[in-house]
This record gives sequence, structure tokens and C-alpha cells, in this order.
Amino acid sequence: MKRELIVDCRSGGMRAAVLEDGELVELHMEGGEPDRQTETLYYGRIQAVRPSVHAAFVEIGQELNAFLPLEDGVKLKSGDMLIVQGVAKQTTQSKGLRVSTRINLTGRALVLIPGETGVHISKKVKNPETRARLAAIGRAICPPDCAIIIRTASENVSAEQLQAEAEMLLKSWQETNQRAKGMVKPGVLTKPEPLSLRLTRDLAGNLERVVINDGDEFDALCQAQKDGRLPLQTHIEYADEQKTLLFDAFNLETPIDKALKKRVWLPCGGYLIFDFAEALTVIDVNSGKMVTGKSMEETALRVNLEAVKELARQLRLRDVGGIVIVDLIDMEKDKNRQAVLAALKDAVKSDRMPVKIEGITRLGLLEMTRKRKGEQLRRALRTTCGVCSGSGELLCEEEIARRALRQARRMALAGQRGPFVICLAEKTAKVLAAMPQPENCPPVYALASGGYREKFSVIQPGEGEIPEQAAALQTNK
Repeated sequence: MKRELIVDCRSGGMRAAVLEDGELVELHMEGGEPDRQTETLYYGRIQAVRPSVHAAFVEIGQELNAFLPLEDGVKLKSGDMLIVQGVAKQTTQSKGLRVSTRINLTGRALVLIPGETGVHISKKVKNPETRARLAAIGRAICPPDCAIIIRTASENVSAEQLQAEAEMLLKSWQETNQRAKGMVKPGVLTKPEPLSLRLTRDLAGNLERVVINDGDEFDALCQAQKDGRLPLQTHIEYADEQKTLLFDAFNLETPIDKALKKRVWLPCGGYLIFDFAEALTVIDVNSGKMVTGKSMEETALRVNLEAVKELARQLRLRDVGGIVIVDLIDMEKDKNRQAVLAALKDAVKSDRMPVKIEGITRLGLLEMTRKRKGEQLRRALRTTCGVCSGSGELLCEEEIARRALRQARRMALAGQRGPFVICLAEKTAKVLAAMPQPENCPPVYALASGGYREKFSVIQPGEGEIPEQAAALQTNK
């Protein structure tokens, strides 16, 4: 598999696209507020401890206090100073950053965890002999009062290189502690490396090429490669964008737009429908235009096989996390259900985030979970509709007209004198004008005045002041 990283630094921030065999599988973005990113270390002050939610709120120098889940046995009190690290969930307008006292200092081949003990090997290292060799090296190089995680990228790294990286990470932690001692108020201790460098480091194991359009970032990557922080086999290119924009050159804008859509078409003619709820994500598999096949079972199998491969890519690209329920097309044969599960397990192997597949229920629902690292793509690039408040639905014209008419009747019953002119959107005004004039009510007129579809207002212009464009409701004969 050919893996490439395309980094655009000239679009109001930084966008980094991960390609596998030329296909977009991940999109990472970084705006102008780096101290909200994960991996940032903060010197914080405990503002409040809330036993009811088993958490504390920590002042870290931002507008909102950070949320710190408390582990069993940990005792903190208001005013305590401590070092915390931002974790996966980024801040929103109403919620502060989620932080942890479990510090992870990430290198190319190792992760250093101060305050813990032990040597852990990445689960993606499968070979028993390689695991045993790395475990022995880890025990020899692990600093006192620290734990280390040996990453997948360490498989072909020498013991000397691993020891040098462990010493470098330990020195960084010691410098961070020293910096914290000199701080008198909460704030940022250390910011993470630029997105381009972090991704290049994390993908280093099988990253063939990096293409970037910023000269300073290009120089930083080249220097990191000279320093041994990036593998020499990764080819780093500078794109001058004299003829075309970088993402346009790799045809990336179209798949990004498609990843924001509710419907995703499959090559066979079937499609996926994505629905996002507060607690889970639901994906519905439909046969669509797929009508070939010797039987319904064969058709269902083919669509489901294509569906699980595409949804595995979409989950990565959209960075969907939490519970995921997939409503597959019904299959009667158990061997076909097992084939679909096997295809999904194979498709998620390249996902860098943990994915757990629970299986297919009797109702044909595939259950799985996925951990996400950042903000979902749809939330990063979209905002809630101000008209429908995110529901995707509006009241029909008939119901809006009925509500407007009831409001006029309420005003009449309250003793207000007519006539009443109801101002509404054009289509709704036509619907209202076709309704009968209510009994025991002053004359009611419909006036097309534009505005939002669900909005209306009732005015009392007085006799002889009815706008010419207003249409009287139908009078019963």
C-alpha cells in the first residue's frame, strides 16, 4: 500500500490529507489556536472538585476551565497546581478542553509516560520474536519512574536509536517540570509540534512521500529528517503551486465535499445513509440501483461487502467516534454474514484509531465502536442551520398558515380590533389566502412579505390601510 501525506498551509490554517493508494482516507485540520490542540501541556490550578461527576475543573489560562476526570484514589483540592495534558476531545463554544494528568510524550518510536512503570508493546507488532526483542530493549532503556510504549515504527529501529529517543523524551519532561516551577499562574507549558511534523512522525512506518506548499514547513521537515526524527526513506517534496492549488492537483476537494454528505454511493449502485445522533452514529445500507444478481441473497451480499469497505473509509475520513450501528441488507445465510464481518475486519486494519467490532445481531444490525482523536469532520466544517436548528425539517406551509390563523383568532378573543394582516413567506401566504375566513373574527388578510418560512407576524393596520398586495381569506357563501 502506497501512503502519502499532502499538506496545504495556504488556506487559512493547515490541512493535511492522508492518501492510501491515491484515495483520501484521513483529513486533519489545524486553525489559528494551537493551544487548544491535543498533546499540549498546561500548568493548571484546580478551581473546583465535583465528587458527583467524579471530576475536577482546572484553570489552564483559557476562557473556559478544563474538565479533568478523576481516577480512583486520586485526591485533589481547590488551589492545587498540577501539570495536565489536552486529550482527544477538543474545546467547543460551551465546553472546555478535556485534560488528563496522565502525560504522554510522543516520539517517532516511543511514548514516554512519566509517573508510571512498565514496558508496553504496540498491539500492531504481531511477530512474537520481535515483541520479545523490543520488550527486552524497553526494559533496558526505560527511565526510572516512567513507563514507555514501544510503537509500531520501532520494529526496524536499533536499540541505540531507541535509547537516544528515550533520553530525549526524558530530557523534554525534565525541562517541562523546570519550566512549571517558574510559572506563577496557569498557562501553556509546551505546545505540540506542527501538524505536518506530528503526522509525518506518526505515519513514519510506511509513509512514502510528503508534499507540502510552505517553505518554512518544508525546511522544518527536512531538518527533522536530518536529525533522525523522521525516516530517511520518506521523500519530502515542496509544491510551489504556480499552476494549480495543491489539493486540486490531487483531486481532494471533491471527496472532502462528499464526506460531508448524508448519502454515499457505492460502485455497485447501492448507497449508504449516515445519520448522527447524540449517542451514536447509524449507517443504513441500501441496494439502490443494484438490480443484478441471481438472487436477493447474492445481491445483498455484494452490496454489503462493498458497503463495509466504504464505511470503514468514511469513518476514518469523517473521524466518527463512539457507537456505530450499521443496518445491513438482510442475509439469510450465516456464511454470508461471516464474509461481511471478515471484510469489515480487513478494511479497518489500516485505521490508526482503535476499532472494536461486536458482530451482527439477529435483526441484521452490525455493532461496532471506534475511538476518534479530534473533532468530527462535519462539525469542523459545518455549523447548525439557523432555520431548522439542525433537525433538517421544517413545518409545512399548511401548518404554518393554521398557526398564523389561530394567532389572529386569539387576538380577536382578547378584544383586539381588526382587521388583521398576517405577514408570511410567499408560498405560505398563498396557502393562507385559500383558507376560509373564520367566523366571529374580524377580517383576516394574507400578505407575502418574504422572510424565513416558519416566521409570521400579525399586524393591525386599521380600516382603509390594508396593503394592496394583501389577499383576503375566502368568505363562505
